[in-house]
Amino acid sequence: MAKDEKGKRHHHESKGKSLYDTKENKRIEKLYMQATYPNQKQVDKQVRQFYENRFRNEHVRKNTGRHPEIDIRFEEEFNAWVQSGKKPLHYFYLGRSGGRSIGSRVLKDAFYLKNPELKDIDSFVSRNGRKVNIREKINAKLNHLWNSSVENDLVRKMSAEKVLSCLRENPIYPFIKNRKKATAAILKQIPDNIADLYPGARTLNRKFILHVGPTNSGKTYEALLACQKADRGVYLAPLRLLAMEAADRINRAGVPCDMITGEEERTIVGARHVASTIEMLAVDCYFDVAVIDEAQMIVDDDRGWAWTQAILGVSAPIVHVCMAEEALPIISKLILSCGDTYEVERHERQTPLSLERVPFHFPEDVRDGDALVVFSRKSVLEAASLLEDYNIKASVVYGALPYEARMAETEKFLSGKTRVVVATDAIGMGMNLPIKRIVFLETVKFDGKEKRPLNPSEIKQIAGRAGRRGYVEEGLVNTGYDKWMIKNGLEKKEEPIDTAKTAMPPFLIHMDQDLSLTMRDWLAVPDEGIFHKTDMKREIDLCVWLEQHCFFDKATALRAVSVPFNEEDRDLLDIWYQAMRNMNADRRVLEDIPIIQSEEGDSLDVLEKKYRSLDLLYSLQRSFGAWQFNHNQVKTEILDCKKDVAQAIIEQLTVSKNYYKCCKVCGKRLPWHYPYRLCDDCFEAEYIAKRQRNDKM
Repeated sequence: MAKDEKGKRHHHESKGKSLYDTKENKRIEKLYMQATYPNQKQVDKQVRQFYENRFRNEHVRKNTGRHPEIDIRFEEEFNAWVQSGKKPLHYFYLGRSGGRSIGSRVLKDAFYLKNPELKDIDSFVSRNGRKVNIREKINAKLNHLWNSSVENDLVRKMSAEKVLSCLRENPIYPFIKNRKKATAAILKQIPDNIADLYPGARTLNRKFILHVGPTNSGKTYEALLACQKADRGVYLAPLRLLAMEAADRINRAGVPCDMITGEEERTIVGARHVASTIEMLAVDCYFDVAVIDEAQMIVDDDRGWAWTQAILGVSAPIVHVCMAEEALPIISKLILSCGDTYEVERHERQTPLSLERVPFHFPEDVRDGDALVVFSRKSVLEAASLLEDYNIKASVVYGALPYEARMAETEKFLSGKTRVVVATDAIGMGMNLPIKRIVFLETVKFDGKEKRPLNPSEIKQIAGRAGRRGYVEEGLVNTGYDKWMIKNGLEKKEEPIDTAKTAMPPFLIHMDQDLSLTMRDWLAVPDEGIFHKTDMKREIDLCVWLEQHCFFDKATALRAVSVPFNEEDRDLLDIWYQAMRNMNADRRVLEDIPIIQSEEGDSLDVLEKKYRSLDLLYSLQRSFGAWQFNHNQVKTEILDCKKDVAQAIIEQLTVSKNYYKCCKVCGKRLPWHYPYRLCDDCFEAEYIAKRQRNDKM
């Protein structure tokens, strides 16, 4: 049989070689080898014309998943894509069309115009007797020219504005054309100088004192002293925990101080001072002294607008701003745009900071006074549990902890009941503890969008918590992983911040259209100069739901979508939905929504979830329940439940934590930072079983 096949192959090759020698075959081969293809300049021109025509006249799809068609959310998504530094055209699906490659379809007419004799020829025989498919070869070459032009010319040179100008002519997507008119109408309403949006502050001759320096240099301490000495003062914090700490400090100094955050408020009779999260600033309230903390967060995609608003709009003749060095250029520009003055006070670290050369192994190398840093609640509890196995008592600090629980954990460390602290990056802001050494047990964090390595500013912010004058005269830093990254982060000079985030001006709600559409139109306004718009995807999504299910005026809708809660938590979202339906039906905002209480046997997970629910209930009641006769009674009931839940959390953290990563098959405890969900034995058993199943098939 093998001899027969070999003989047949030899026969075909011999026949092919004889065909190669024919005059016609050699003529065709010569035509193919000497074919003239479009030059790069011609290809680039046709590529640009093709895609400009597609954007003007055809359906356009996104380069994600199954390539969905663009919709009314297009412009805010596209603008966010471009602002993130990505190429504009990579947002779109530019690939195959109608099952055929675009290049060969578009360029073939130009090719056959130059090579007419090849138009009706399908193949020829090569020197070695093999049949050559001419059409396939030509198409492959044309597709290569096309694809090279797309990546090397079109993607590099076609701007976002050019794409938008083409799409505005596309009759399939009238909302893009209409949006240009809407953005023009918005721009007419916004003053040339954004600072003029805050007329109250413009009536004052404000002086700014800019406290510039690294973590643990005393910036906030000096600013708070100036605030509490004033007749009326406000402290604006990046975190509610810091607002609570500042309020406690000012009250302990004998100065009555209220505390206001999105989720809670504590009022003191006769208080003329207030400590609040920065989003809660009332720009129409007058203060003698204001303190704006952690101003380098002005560049934050989600919350940076609040720092911009505070700098431009706080009504106080004296404003103290605490910041890292890289924020000084943008903050000074904003102040000058207001016509105000400033002076810079530089602060140096009060204790030296150094990176240890010796390696660190967890948990063997843990010492008293260490703060061990990880980047998730789960990692905090796992690390603390492992330390308890080594008879090392640890306090835990992470963002989901109530203020009372955090203070209780801090007090245990200060009093010596615990020897170390295990914390997330929440430790990087405001925690003035006698920490001898910061140890990074992790160097990668999830920032809400993706997992990424720590950036230099985060490394400095966290590492700077080591050392405290009068307690620990030298701060030490070490890491279990990527010491080179920590070293570079500590040494690298930060790039100056040159932009500030800004939110949609509230007066735009009066435009004659749906609020969600106004938000989208606002996001479509091009970013110019130092001001860049903050992300509003969350607000738009909630607003669309309101417009479909409720009949609110736009001012109420804007307040509703601004209520702080994690909309990705389905239970919290359902509470918000029910509250909105209640308001729409003229019922009490929390009607039929139970005020959750702690119960015996609740796990730490359950208690933290209850606390988050109570946070949302309080925000809803405070924002929309003032007309109720028992408004204050309901708020007090919620606060009492929060205290009970916080106390239950404190008690849970006092007992053995018992949080371990375990094999999902056999339940065996896995080593710290083990990267897989199966232990080695279970993985090997599963691998062998799978191989045996494959062998049987």
